[in-house]
Amino acid sequence: MSVAQTALLVDDGATRLLGERVGRLCRDGDVIALCGPLGAGKTTFVQGLAKGLDVPRSVAVRSPTFALANEYPGRLAVLHIDLYRVASEAEAEDLGFGDRAGVVGVAVVEWADRLPDLLPGHALWIELDHAELGRRVIAWEPDEPLGIAGIELPAAAGEERWSEIDRTPPWERSSSR
Repeated sequence: MSVAQTALLVDDGATRLLGERVGRLCRDGDVIALCGPLGAGKTTFVQGLAKGLDVPRSVAVRSPTFALANEYPGRLAVLHIDLYRVASEAEAEDLGFGDRAGVVGVAVVEWADRLPDLLPGHALWIELDHAELGRRVIAWEPDEPLGIAGIELPAAAGEERWSEIDRTPPWERSSSR
C-alpha cells in the first residue's frame, strides 16, 4: 500500500478547477498520469489543466482516443496522450512516446495504468472514479511533489477537502487489459 491524498469533487466544475490549479503548479518536464473508468472525468481534468497552463480558449481540448495524442500551445506546451487503444509499450514507443513525454512541456497521459512502465518516476498519478455525490480523486505524488494536497477545492457537505488514504497505486496493480 502507498499513502495518497483523496478528495471528493462535487461536479465537473470542481474537476476542471483541480486541473486548472494543478496546471498552474506544473513545471517543464512534468508528467501527469491519469487513470479511472470511462466517464470518470479524465478529459474534464485535462480541460482545466489546459486552462491552468494558459492554453488559448480558442483551442478545443478533447480526448485523443482516436488521434492517440493532441498538442496544445500554452505557458508550457501540453502533450495530451491517450493509451486506451495502444496495445503495447513497443507500439507506444513507435508513436514517439518516450522521446516526448517528460522531456519538454507537460505530458498528460489518460489510461496511464494500462502501460505504467512507460511513465517516468517523477509522474504525478491521479485516479478519478465515480462517487455517489460526484467523483472521487486520489493522487500519488512523486518525490518532488507539486503540492496537490494544498489545492483548495469546493467540498461536498461533510467532506474534508483532502485526506490521506492507504491505497495500492495504479502502477502496482495488474494491467487493466
